[in-house]
Amino acid sequence: MMEIWLRPQQEPSSASIAGSASAVEMVSLLVQAGLFDTALSLCETFKLDLTPVFEGLTFKCIKLQYGSDQSHNEAWNWLSANQLPNLITTKESSATDEAWRLLASYLEKHQSQNAQHHRCVINRLLSHGVPAPDWLLNAYKEVDAASMLRLYLNYDLLDSAAELVMEYVDALLGKGHQYFGIEMPLSATAPLVWLPYTSIDQLLHNLRESQTPSNTQVYEKLRTKLAEYHTQVERSSKHRLQVPA
Repeated sequence: MMEIWLRPQQEPSSASIAGSASAVEMVSLLVQAGLFDTALSLCETFKLDLTPVFEGLTFKCIKLQYGSDQSHNEAWNWLSANQLPNLITTKESSATDEAWRLLASYLEKHQSQNAQHHRCVINRLLSHGVPAPDWLLNAYKEVDAASMLRLYLNYDLLDSAAELVMEYVDALLGKGHQYFGIEMPLSATAPLVWLPYTSIDQLLHNLRESQTPSNTQVYEKLRTKLAEYHTQVERSSKHRLQVPA
């Protein structure tokens, strides 16, 4: 029975699941085997959460990034078992590159509310002390910058958190607003945009409490940026009151 399930071209059926293992258990086995296409198909058939599949592939990406040549050679076997468009098996592209590309293709294909799949991937990376690639961070902050800030705070990544907040404030003021999914920057006629003040207050507190020279400098820069934002908000509010309804 297991041999049938480990063939990526086979479609799951209720009978085979009932005769061997539960759908959840089977997804776990497929992920371990690197058969992510089949695992995702099974999740969709039984309406299961896709998070274990994304976390499993992320972990394989981590192991490849820091693994041996042998692990890279073995990876081509499971990579080729998944239908990654234009699989590149030349010296120009490593197994690590292809694994990341497979992950990116799944994130694009399997959209989730508020980019929750992006969040689980970033969370998995940060939990192993691995920086998330820029393309992943950029995709997530465009959808949910506030949640991304909370992730940074959860892992005490104060520099990254402060940089994100300052970029977000700049975006609200009109510099790079398209990278955060902001349609219109701050003005008298634009709709007000919410700032995650609770998380920002926590960040300021953590920076102040750490009392290191670098964090003190970041703290002052962040305070200055927020003061700039609040000044602009006051101006926009005054203009808003003057604009005829």
